[in-house]
Amino acid sequence: MATGQVLNPGDHIYTECLGGSYYHHGRGLVTNPNTGKNRTITNAVIHFLGLDKEGKAKKTKPQCQTCFYKPKGPGIVLTCLDCFHEGNGMYRYEYDVSLLSFTFKTSGSCTPWSCSDPNTVIKRAYDYLRDQNFGDYNFVFNNCEHFATKCKMGKARCNQALWGTGLPGALVYNVTRRLTKDILW
Repeated sequence: MATGQVLNPGDHIYTECLGGSYYHHGRGLVTNPNTGKNRTITNAVIHFLGLDKEGKAKKTKPQCQTCFYKPKGPGIVLTCLDCFHEGNGMYRYEYDVSLLSFTFKTSGSCTPWSCSDPNTVIKRAYDYLRDQNFGDYNFVFNNCEHFATKCKMGKARCNQALWGTGLPGALVYNVTRRLTKDILW
């Protein structure tokens, strides 16, 4: 995060993975006792964990001493902020940006759409965490950005997997998603 930036409950945050070739998104800063032990994690993140750089489930890390998280494979997880960003840069995803800004910003960093209030966002994230019903991870059509935007807006969107950036990429992505929906689901 930029110096002086404060994260708020319900923020959509993301971090660079694989040297910045894609971004991992998550729900930011909610407080919840970890069910493994009664500990409050003041900097907790609920996110949709996918695959590692070899295309395998992330299972090799030891249990975290802060949040007690131990990787078990893909799914919606609650971790501490350190487990989420793993030492990489961390950024806040922007909502309600102008179409001009959206067209020229880095793909997967913003959207022109509006978002819900923080309490609604947090409730959605905890509902998905509890029910584990967000579906199987798919890098293009059901990934961590889809999860974060679904919690934030009530609609799953992904700008990082666009073929192109900004508005042209969004159009190509949405047409492709509609054309392949019956094939991929």
